[in-house]
Amino acid sequence: MLDDTLDRLLGRRLSEPAAHADPALPDTLRAEMTEAGLHLVLVPEESGGLGGTLAEAATVAWRCGWHAAPVPIVETLLLPLIDPAAEGGSPASVSFAPPSRAGAAGTSDRERKSVLPLPQMPALLIGGTEAPLPPHIAAKGMLLTAAMMTGAMARVVEITADYANTRVQFGRPLVKFQAIQHKLAEAASELAVTEAALAAALEAEDEGRGSDLLRLSAKAQAGHAATVIAATAHQLFGAIGFTQEHELHRYTRRLWAWRDDWGRQADCDLAIGRAGCGDPDGLWSCIVDERRNSA
Repeated sequence: MLDDTLDRLLGRRLSEPAAHADPALPDTLRAEMTEAGLHLVLVPEESGGLGGTLAEAATVAWRCGWHAAPVPIVETLLLPLIDPAAEGGSPASVSFAPPSRAGAAGTSDRERKSVLPLPQMPALLIGGTEAPLPPHIAAKGMLLTAAMMTGAMARVVEITADYANTRVQFGRPLVKFQAIQHKLAEAASELAVTEAALAAALEAEDEGRGSDLLRLSAKAQAGHAATVIAATAHQLFGAIGFTQEHELHRYTRRLWAWRDDWGRQADCDLAIGRAGCGDPDGLWSCIVDERRNSA
């Protein structure tokens, strides 16, 4: 139901390419989503929210990514979860700042159950003052960003496959060339792996057995897949993919930026590598021991 509601809302506003040139579009979309209550997916019902799971919130993020909606959906979903009074009693002006401003405001290892070196996260600003980012907000932000990226990648794979099937070159469709088939298969495979990693992390999170390793894996894989899928799409479309009239660049430019949002890809890779190399039972045990990795 959430997905259908958002799909209709975004489809109505973004069906025409010219719509993206409207400078008022982000504010219009955010106002309509707020009116529909979509920003309250993660807020408990007793607090006036929808009481949804993280997987349901991820569906909202996925759909926004699929439409390349110019809305900061991750922050929109997370801000209602911040209680300014509980975080220091500052005025109820809550926002997120870029990671470069986070400094010492990030979550310390002593505040977390895991000792994995998490990537630097956005700073939480309450009334203009930096405050530590709660661990549950950081965890949700990482997975919602991965979900948003997965939605965008799903759309890129779709339009790229459609183009390869219809574009005729040298007397036959592009998809008939073996090299292009391999490229499309690689892109689809990266998307499938990302979907699996994200689904595993979301399921564990909603069941109360989430782990840093699962979150890091989902976000890192989304970043790696975004690189492959965006490159494949632009190789097939050529220069047309960068033109203002074409939709491809609206997805790929966002994907390139999202790779470093809510957990820089290189930092996620580094943390995963350290977890594997530092496991007392060895790398293989770290990979396959589901019980320990979900603890």
